[in-house]
Amino acid sequence: MNKGLMKSKQFALTLLIVTVLLFFASRQMNAQESDYVGSEKCRECHADMTNGFSKNIHAKADRRGLGDSGCETCHGPGRVHAESGDRAAIMNPAGMEAGASAKNCLECHSSNKTLMLWSGSAHAGNNIACTNCHQVHANRVKLLARAQEKEACFTCHYNVRASILQRSKHPLRDSSAPLEEGKMTCSSCHNPHGAKSEKLIDARSINDKCYECHTEKKAPVLWEHSPVKEDCLVCHTPHGSSNDKLLVTKVPRLCQECHMQGRHQSGPFSTGSIFVQNRSCLNCHPMVHGSNHPSGPVLQR
Repeated sequence: MNKGLMKSKQFALTLLIVTVLLFFASRQMNAQESDYVGSEKCRECHADMTNGFSKNIHAKADRRGLGDSGCETCHGPGRVHAESGDRAAIMNPAGMEAGASAKNCLECHSSNKTLMLWSGSAHAGNNIACTNCHQVHANRVKLLARAQEKEACFTCHYNVRASILQRSKHPLRDSSAPLEEGKMTCSSCHNPHGAKSEKLIDARSINDKCYECHTEKKAPVLWEHSPVKEDCLVCHTPHGSSNDKLLVTKVPRLCQECHMQGRHQSGPFSTGSIFVQNRSCLNCHPMVHGSNHPSGPVLQR
């Protein structure tokens, strides 16, 4: 048998195999497509939900490339559910185990830089599902399940809610109304979907996050106060405090946590002592974050 004939037979056999594979793949694809009924079919029973959903960014989702998958992008094929009315015959991310629910969302959202660290995050580790905080059919900002971002966070972080109602606070609220939106929100400092630093801080470190607003504290100084460069939270609490300047405790007690050796800074002091009146230690050492004055080694200038 000559080589030309052999090559022709091999080519014909290869062509036959490819044709058969394409045929079965086409049949399987057609079968899969037939399992989808489209959003209009969903609207027949769920009009109240689909009417609002039509204005939602998720209404444009077409994860499976079927042209009009709409609701079925997240809920999966709906033919069996539509024919039987059985709730168990359709996938409901809100009723799924947290990990499976998140996996469903991450099929589209995993490339988002704010979501790429979800796996291993504190919220994922505590079995928080996307649907605990978000309502995918809603038309609110960020598709939140609550009217405001803080309300969603306070569902679990009630201790933080108590803190922002204290006298000294960040502008997380702008009036006496407990939940009124302020100039800042929780996501101004935290990435709830995961971060490389502790406490879901959306920066390389807590100090770097503070420096985004308090830039003057980042500048190099001739005389450093070491706790400032170490961690702002050594002296300050971020959510709220009954002490001035978000301090964790009042001066001079705060200062005495480190400065207990010798001279006047060791206490306790008498009630009328000049070292506990007014601004206490800050009366004489006002440059507590650091000084550039040649005569300021004890942060007095």
